[in-house]
Order: sequence, then structure tokens, then C-alpha cells
Amino acid sequence: MPRHTPAPGAIVVITAEDDRYGDARRDAAERAKREKRRLILYDWDAPSLFGEPLPTWWSSDGWDRRFPDRLDPEQLDAAGRSAIAEQVRELRRDGVDAFAWLPSDHGPGALAEYANGQHADVIVVPAELRKLDGMDAVVNGTAQPAEELEQRAAAQVVVD
Repeated sequence: MPRHTPAPGAIVVITAEDDRYGDARRDAAERAKREKRRLILYDWDAPSLFGEPLPTWWSSDGWDRRFPDRLDPEQLDAAGRSAIAEQVRELRRDGVDAFAWLPSDHGPGALAEYANGQHADVIVVPAELRKLDGMDAVVNGTAQPAEELEQRAAAQVVVD
């Protein structure tokens, strides 16, 4: 496992490659810029049943040096996540201290664990994730991810 790098005071926001959570990301970016905080984009779609979003210790020598627990645009490109890399680049061009993370597990539990480990103060959740139905609820392990996140995360949860 890569060495953990806490980011006290950070804002973590859920994002996706297809920009369906763009409003939440833009609102979180404005807050991060206004409050001079680091912004970490959390790719909600990164977990897969077919493989890890990042190389693992057995698939890549030196993976812990190339892929820490906050990724810059070049690392995101190397991981095959160019859409998320471009979101980070855009935020940086706008003056936001931005990074991203590609979780390997689905759901609010994994997000809470990541945000707690980063010592994040705020987690911004898109309003679309207030309640899930069908396969989305099955995959994420809950029908109410925002509510579960509020119970598990030390950070303030803002549904945007």
C-alpha cells in the first residue's frame, strides 16, 4: 500500500468521467478556491468488478512511488483516466489546488474511509446520490449513500 499523505482541511468531491456530477464539482471548486483549500476529486466510477483502477504491488514494480493516495494529472493519465486528469488540469488552471483519487471499492464506506484518512473537513456529494435505486443501490451497498456517508465520515457532508 502506498504511504498515506493526509491533507488536513481538504475538500473531497465526488466526480465522474462523464461529467454528470459537474455541478457538485464546480461548487466544491468555488468553495476550495474561496477558502484556499485543497480539492480532491473522488472518481465514483473508478471501482470495477474486473480489475483495480491503479496498478497493484504484483502488477507494477515501484507502483507505490508512482501512485500515491492523491493523484496529479500525469499520474491520472498514466492510469488511463484522462477525463479525470483533464478535470484536475482545468481546476488547476482556475487556481484550485486540485488532485484526484481512484478508489478500488464502491460506495460510501470506501469514500468515508478515504476522506477520514485524508483528514478532509468537507465531502461534497451530488444530489443525485442522495438516494439510489436498482443496480446502483446493489453495487454501492446502500440505497442512501449520502446518509450512510454522514454516519461514517468525520467530515461535514454537503449534498449539492
